[in-house]
Amino acid sequence: MNELSENVAVKIYKDTGGYSFPLIVRSGVFPACLYLNAYLNGNHNSPLSAKKNKASTQAPAFHTLKKYAYELKFLYCYFIEQGIDLVERVSSGEFLSRQEVDDFVRSCKLYANEGTIDESNIVAISDKRIRDAIHATSHSQPKVSAHTLRQRLIRLRAYIEYLFVCHHYDQEPTNTQARVDDQFNKFKLYINTFIGGTRKNNTIVKDAFESVIPSDKFFYLLDIIKESSPANPFKSSKLRNQLIMQILINTGVRVGAVLKLKVSDLIDDWDNPRFLLTRTPNDPTDPRLERPSNKTKALSVSISSELMKLIKLYIQTVRAENTTTREHDFVFISEKGATSGQPLTYKSIHKIVDKLGEALGIKLHPHKLRHKWNEVFEDKAREHGLTPEKIEDLRKYAMGWVEDSKMASVYNEYQLAVTVADISAKTQSKAVPRLGGDHES
Repeated sequence: MNELSENVAVKIYKDTGGYSFPLIVRSGVFPACLYLNAYLNGNHNSPLSAKKNKASTQAPAFHTLKKYAYELKFLYCYFIEQGIDLVERVSSGEFLSRQEVDDFVRSCKLYANEGTIDESNIVAISDKRIRDAIHATSHSQPKVSAHTLRQRLIRLRAYIEYLFVCHHYDQEPTNTQARVDDQFNKFKLYINTFIGGTRKNNTIVKDAFESVIPSDKFFYLLDIIKESSPANPFKSSKLRNQLIMQILINTGVRVGAVLKLKVSDLIDDWDNPRFLLTRTPNDPTDPRLERPSNKTKALSVSISSELMKLIKLYIQTVRAENTTTREHDFVFISEKGATSGQPLTYKSIHKIVDKLGEALGIKLHPHKLRHKWNEVFEDKAREHGLTPEKIEDLRKYAMGWVEDSKMASVYNEYQLAVTVADISAKTQSKAVPRLGGDHES
């Protein structure tokens, strides 16, 4: 990696209105490319898109923009290392050759080397072992998922399209303009073949019968998250961490919903304790640089009376003892260090979940808890005799999904596999004749 690309980074800033936004910068402060950042923080709806009449006029949510920023940083660094200025290429009407696209696709399949080399992992190899070492490591570079590959290619296509619109869109028809349009369409057609092909490239096969969290691990998790559990892996903040995990496990909400939860969102109704899950992107009262967001629609989330009592206990004791909490209304706070009293961050919750995963001996992340909630929800709903249609309607409400969402099949792949296997087994037992003779019962 050359010196220029090593100095390129994604940084988060706040504007005068308090809204957070990402920028791709060089040497710490200078925008890496004005076009790159204009595309990143502008309206992502292209006039060339077939969905232009249905598209929102709003910019993507902050965390989507942050993801775009890292995708753009990847492609920007790649092309400057190749000595290719994308802005100059598109403005000249030349775009990218097939070989240049091929080379980029190959690079996209590998992890970007964001860090530095750990010298402790460098092993000296004798001349005698060089040939074997080269052979053994020739295919060992870590590969990205098909989804990551697809997103990187889509980001290049979208950025090239943005530059085309800036330099060539809606110009008077001439022979030169016709040639540029033709070159642009050829580029899109060629890269689309790779984007379409990524759907078939994911070689990781998931066993549909495998629960997202094995039952024995899940029951152990329910025990060790308790503040009173001797197996609790935390030395401090045990009540807060228990509440966070209980909300994630019991309700199936995303991490963003937990981080956004405010004291004023709690409704301590004797018959139906609950909290409001709101949609307030870039909440001006939120002091965090990376403000949490809620991807789902606003809804009311029911919780148990016991959980509500514990939340109120936390608010009236741990939270109330920190005077910094008078500056905001968010429930869960950092309890030590320079950020004590400030609203908890994404990084903090992921650390909590990671540590519990280590205690379980499995890789655990918050979204697995959302998947597990769906498995448990399906079991309980069936026990109540609910129809599949009713179960799906209730699930969509609880998850905050829109009416035409297809997410139910994604989250409940395990239950679908079990149901299909059960039906298949019963069908086979009727269709296959008994073997062995009359003495078999």
